[in-house]
Amino acid sequence: MTTEFEVYVSKADFKFNCAHFIAFRGFRERLHGHNYSVAVKVTGQSHVGSDGYVMDFGDIKKATRALCKELNEYFICPANSDVMSVEEQGTQICLTCEDGATFSFPKTDVAMLPLVHSSAEEMCHYLWCRLVRTIGLEQLRIRGIKALEVSVAEAPAQQATFRSAVPVDEEALAVVETCPIRPQPCREEA
Repeated sequence: MTTEFEVYVSKADFKFNCAHFIAFRGFRERLHGHNYSVAVKVTGQSHVGSDGYVMDFGDIKKATRALCKELNEYFICPANSDVMSVEEQGTQICLTCEDGATFSFPKTDVAMLPLVHSSAEEMCHYLWCRLVRTIGLEQLRIRGIKALEVSVAEAPAQQATFRSAVPVDEEALAVVETCPIRPQPCREEA
Protein backbone atom coordinates (compact mmCIF):
# COMPACT_ATOMS: atom_id res chain seq x y z
CA MET A 1 0.00 0.00 0.00
CA THR A 2 1.39 3.39 -1.00
CA THR A 3 0.56 6.30 1.26
CA GLU A 4 1.62 9.90 1.24
CA PHE A 5 0.84 13.15 2.99
CA GLU A 6 -0.21 16.37 1.29
CA VAL A 7 -0.15 19.87 2.69
CA TYR A 8 -2.40 22.44 1.04
CA VAL A 9 -2.11 26.16 1.82
CA SER A 10 -4.43 28.85 0.48
CA LYS A 11 -4.60 32.07 2.47
CA ALA A 12 -6.58 35.27 1.97
CA ASP A 13 -3.30 37.19 1.59
CA PHE A 14 -1.91 34.85 -1.09
CA LYS A 15 -3.00 37.37 -3.69
CA PHE A 16 -1.79 40.02 -6.05
CA ASN A 17 -3.54 42.52 -8.27
CA CYS A 18 -2.08 43.05 -11.73
CA ALA A 19 -2.83 44.42 -15.16
CA HIS A 20 -2.05 42.35 -18.24
CA PHE A 21 -3.23 41.31 -21.66
CA ILE A 22 -2.77 38.16 -23.68
CA ALA A 23 -1.36 38.48 -27.19
CA PHE A 24 -0.64 35.79 -29.73
CA ARG A 25 -0.50 35.70 -33.52
CA GLY A 26 -3.58 37.47 -34.86
CA PHE A 27 -5.07 38.29 -31.46
CA ARG A 28 -4.63 40.77 -28.62
CA GLU A 29 -6.85 41.23 -25.59
CA ARG A 30 -7.59 44.64 -24.24
CA LEU A 31 -5.51 45.75 -21.29
CA HIS A 32 -7.32 44.65 -18.13
CA GLY A 33 -6.63 43.46 -14.61
CA HIS A 34 -7.24 40.59 -12.24
CA ASN A 35 -7.26 39.99 -8.52
CA TYR A 36 -5.14 36.85 -8.62
CA SER A 37 -5.07 34.32 -5.81
CA VAL A 38 -2.50 31.59 -5.24
CA ALA A 39 -2.62 28.18 -3.58
CA VAL A 40 0.21 25.74 -2.91
CA LYS A 41 0.16 21.99 -2.34
CA VAL A 42 3.16 19.89 -1.37
CA THR A 43 3.16 16.11 -1.47
CA GLY A 44 5.44 14.30 0.93
CA GLN A 45 6.44 10.79 1.73
CA SER A 46 4.38 8.27 3.66
CA HIS A 47 5.64 9.68 6.96
CA VAL A 48 5.97 13.04 8.63
CA GLY A 49 9.20 14.51 9.96
CA SER A 50 10.30 14.22 13.58
CA ASP A 51 8.59 17.60 14.15
CA GLY A 52 5.23 16.17 13.00
CA TYR A 53 5.22 18.13 9.72
CA VAL A 54 5.41 17.20 6.07
CA MET A 55 6.56 20.79 5.73
CA ASP A 56 6.01 23.73 8.04
CA PHE A 57 3.02 25.80 6.89
CA GLY A 58 4.99 28.86 7.98
CA ASP A 59 7.74 28.20 5.42
CA ILE A 60 5.21 27.86 2.61
CA LYS A 61 3.29 30.95 3.73
CA LYS A 62 6.40 33.12 4.04
CA ALA A 63 7.70 32.21 0.57
CA THR A 64 4.30 32.53 -1.14
CA ARG A 65 3.48 35.87 0.47
CA ALA A 66 6.85 37.28 -0.63
CA LEU A 67 6.27 36.19 -4.23
CA CYS A 68 2.77 37.68 -4.27
CA LYS A 69 4.12 40.94 -2.86
CA GLU A 70 6.69 41.12 -5.69
CA LEU A 71 3.88 41.09 -8.28
CA ASN A 72 1.22 43.16 -6.53
CA GLU A 73 0.05 46.27 -8.39
CA TYR A 74 2.26 45.86 -11.45
CA PHE A 75 1.69 45.40 -15.16
CA ILE A 76 2.78 41.86 -16.01
CA CYS A 77 5.00 42.09 -19.07
CA PRO A 78 5.78 38.80 -20.84
CA ALA A 79 9.40 39.57 -21.70
CA ASN A 80 9.66 36.57 -24.05
CA SER A 81 6.60 37.41 -26.15
CA ASP A 82 6.80 36.34 -29.76
CA VAL A 83 4.24 38.90 -30.98
CA MET A 84 5.34 42.14 -29.39
CA SER A 85 8.56 44.02 -29.00
CA VAL A 86 9.52 45.10 -25.51
CA GLU A 87 11.96 47.97 -25.23
CA GLU A 88 13.31 50.01 -22.37
CA GLN A 89 13.35 53.70 -23.32
CA GLY A 90 14.74 55.74 -20.44
CA THR A 91 12.33 55.36 -17.54
CA GLN A 92 9.63 53.72 -19.71
CA ILE A 93 8.90 50.20 -20.89
CA CYS A 94 7.44 50.45 -24.39
CA LEU A 95 5.51 47.63 -26.03
CA THR A 96 4.60 47.42 -29.69
CA CYS A 97 2.15 44.67 -30.54
CA GLU A 98 1.73 42.76 -33.77
CA ASP A 99 -1.54 44.64 -34.43
CA GLY A 100 0.25 48.02 -34.18
CA ALA A 101 -1.00 48.90 -30.70
CA THR A 102 1.62 50.58 -28.52
CA PHE A 103 1.82 50.86 -24.77
CA SER A 104 4.17 52.82 -22.56
CA PHE A 105 4.47 52.14 -18.83
CA PRO A 106 6.73 53.62 -16.18
CA LYS A 107 9.51 51.08 -15.66
CA THR A 108 8.77 51.08 -11.93
CA ASP A 109 5.22 49.86 -12.65
CA VAL A 110 6.22 46.82 -14.72
CA ALA A 111 7.03 43.27 -13.62
CA MET A 112 9.19 41.91 -16.44
CA LEU A 113 8.66 38.16 -16.26
CA PRO A 114 10.29 35.41 -18.34
CA LEU A 115 6.97 34.46 -19.96
CA VAL A 116 5.74 34.21 -23.53
CA HIS A 117 2.19 35.09 -22.44
CA SER A 118 0.87 36.42 -19.14
CA SER A 119 -1.70 33.61 -18.89
CA ALA A 120 -2.67 31.96 -15.62
CA GLU A 121 -1.01 28.79 -16.94
CA GLU A 122 2.35 30.47 -17.45
CA MET A 123 1.98 32.42 -14.20
CA CYS A 124 1.52 29.25 -12.12
CA HIS A 125 4.56 27.67 -13.80
CA TYR A 126 6.59 30.83 -13.07
CA LEU A 127 5.47 30.86 -9.42
CA TRP A 128 6.20 27.13 -9.08
CA CYS A 129 9.78 27.70 -10.25
CA ARG A 130 10.23 30.72 -7.98
CA LEU A 131 8.78 28.86 -5.01
CA VAL A 132 11.14 25.92 -5.50
CA ARG A 133 14.07 28.34 -5.75
CA THR A 134 12.89 30.33 -2.71
CA ILE A 135 12.38 27.31 -0.45
CA GLY A 136 15.38 25.54 -1.97
CA LEU A 137 15.88 22.11 -3.45
CA GLU A 138 17.94 20.99 -0.47
CA GLN A 139 15.20 21.93 2.02
CA LEU A 140 12.55 20.20 -0.10
CA ARG A 141 14.69 17.05 -0.29
CA ILE A 142 15.43 17.11 3.45
CA ARG A 143 11.68 17.30 4.13
CA GLY A 144 11.02 14.40 1.72
CA ILE A 145 8.81 16.50 -0.55
CA LYS A 146 8.05 14.53 -3.71
CA ALA A 147 5.92 17.03 -5.63
CA LEU A 148 4.84 20.64 -5.55
CA GLU A 149 1.71 22.18 -7.05
CA VAL A 150 0.89 25.86 -7.55
CA SER A 151 -2.51 27.17 -8.61
CA VAL A 152 -3.22 30.69 -9.82
CA ALA A 153 -6.81 31.90 -10.02
CA GLU A 154 -7.78 34.97 -12.05
CA ALA A 155 -11.28 34.90 -10.59
CA PRO A 156 -13.36 32.51 -8.46
CA ALA A 157 -13.66 29.10 -10.18
CA GLN A 158 -11.21 30.17 -12.92
CA GLN A 159 -7.72 28.88 -12.24
CA ALA A 160 -4.74 27.07 -13.69
CA THR A 161 -2.49 24.63 -11.87
CA PHE A 162 1.08 23.50 -12.49
CA ARG A 163 2.39 20.44 -10.69
CA SER A 164 5.65 18.61 -11.00
CA ALA A 165 7.85 16.26 -9.08
CA VAL A 166 10.52 18.07 -7.11
CA PRO A 167 13.65 17.93 -9.26
CA VAL A 168 16.55 15.86 -7.96
CA ASP A 169 19.18 18.52 -8.70
CA GLU A 170 19.83 21.93 -10.28
CA GLU A 171 20.15 20.45 -13.76
CA ALA A 172 16.73 18.80 -13.50
CA LEU A 173 15.26 22.05 -12.09
CA ALA A 174 16.61 23.96 -15.10
CA VAL A 175 14.77 21.50 -17.36
CA VAL A 176 11.48 22.06 -15.52
CA GLU A 177 12.03 25.83 -15.65
CA THR A 178 12.30 25.83 -19.44
CA CYS A 179 10.66 22.66 -20.72
CA PRO A 180 6.93 23.00 -19.95
CA ILE A 181 6.51 26.39 -21.60
CA ARG A 182 6.68 25.57 -25.26
CA PRO A 183 3.63 27.32 -26.68
CA GLN A 184 2.22 25.54 -29.68
CA PRO A 185 0.47 27.38 -32.50
CA CYS A 186 -3.20 27.90 -31.74
CA ARG A 187 -5.42 25.52 -33.66
CA GLU A 188 -7.89 27.00 -36.09
CA GLU A 189 -11.46 26.19 -35.17
CA ALA A 190 -13.16 23.98 -37.79
